[in-house]
Amino acid sequence: MNHVQLLTVLLFAVLPRLNAVETSKPNVVLILADDLGVECLSAYGGSSHKTPNIDRLAQEGMRFTHCFSNPFCSPSRAQLLTGRYPFQNGLKVVLHSKNQEDLYLHPTQPSFVRQLKQHGYTTQIVGKWHVALEHKHNTTREFGFDHYQSWQIFDEQGARTARYWNPYLMRDDRIISDEIKDRYGPDVDLEVYLDFIKASAKSKTPFLAHYSTCLTHYPWEPTPDSQDKTYRSPREGHKGDPKYFPEMVAYLDKQIGVMLQTLDDLGIAENTLILFMADNGTDDDLVHTWGDGKKVAGGKGSMTDRGTHIPLLVRWPGHIQPGTTCKDLVDLSDIFPTLCELTGAKLPEEKIHGRSFAPQLLGKPGQPREWIHIQNGNDRQVRNHDYMLNNKGQLRRVVELWQAPAKPDENLNPEKEAAARQQLQAAFDALGK
Repeated sequence: MNHVQLLTVLLFAVLPRLNAVETSKPNVVLILADDLGVECLSAYGGSSHKTPNIDRLAQEGMRFTHCFSNPFCSPSRAQLLTGRYPFQNGLKVVLHSKNQEDLYLHPTQPSFVRQLKQHGYTTQIVGKWHVALEHKHNTTREFGFDHYQSWQIFDEQGARTARYWNPYLMRDDRIISDEIKDRYGPDVDLEVYLDFIKASAKSKTPFLAHYSTCLTHYPWEPTPDSQDKTYRSPREGHKGDPKYFPEMVAYLDKQIGVMLQTLDDLGIAENTLILFMADNGTDDDLVHTWGDGKKVAGGKGSMTDRGTHIPLLVRWPGHIQPGTTCKDLVDLSDIFPTLCELTGAKLPEEKIHGRSFAPQLLGKPGQPREWIHIQNGNDRQVRNHDYMLNNKGQLRRVVELWQAPAKPDENLNPEKEAAARQQLQAAFDALGK
């Protein structure tokens, strides 16, 4: 056999393996933390908490430095799911009262879960749904989830329920609270979550596993790793004791470590895309240390960076260069088209606002955004790296997390201000109402 024949044989031996990699559907592990701004994580320079497993995602994948959410939970989750901003998907405020039981994200909206399901994925969500009050409108399956386990904010009588100890959970259309008395909600969620991953791996079915954890939202209460496990929030609506918040962050990090180990044990880590993010900034009653000792107060509920600047870490071994950083602007609507591009699923026929950052993940320039959109109720703003413009016509400089928000038109460079106003107003005009 001459050199040319040998090269031909080797080439054809390698090609099937290359094609298998190119055409395989990666599993998707999507982790959504609750009320966790970037200042809480050491991967972003936070020094109040040790998060070695979350740090591992940054070390083994890509860290996005400019990812943004809405200031509150429900609109962010709806934007993530639909790829649309709140003014278009219809869920503009957080759901917190039984009086809102007929306000919910309608299943006529697009869903990235539905797109992946149509592409052959088996799908699951555990934890917090919160785009509808399920005691009245349970839309989980209609949005494409084959299996789910979700904390129910209200029981069937309309009473508020617990999310941590003795949680009120629904699993695939039935309440299971009597079966899990005295258990810790996130433990039950992780157990079901990992069972789904193991079953999917055994059947060799590509899967989307969405861990929408209640951690680290108040009430701040002991975890199973706390020394004193007896404390409970004294009354409905009470935030609990902030001293337990670090233990809740540590417990979330521990759970992610268990997930990573499970993927390794199953031998599917290299074909699994992991995305870690949060739904909004940290609670405004909490203060953390960041950078060179600066104190950063949480800003959940505000339209500032403290309320909307969230972590985004993405790992996919063999595809995403480890330890890389992306400074491009990203918001939660972008997850939808990114997942479709990376899995090969089709985009929906309906128009979405998201822009895929899949090229950036794979080391290509892509088409970075020039602005992102943030909304709370009827208050809206668009922002770029330097300025933000709200729907009242007020232009502000973007300030660092530890600084107070700038006042309208304070210390602006006239030329930069004019260019920013023109650009951001054009974004508003293009988006419409």
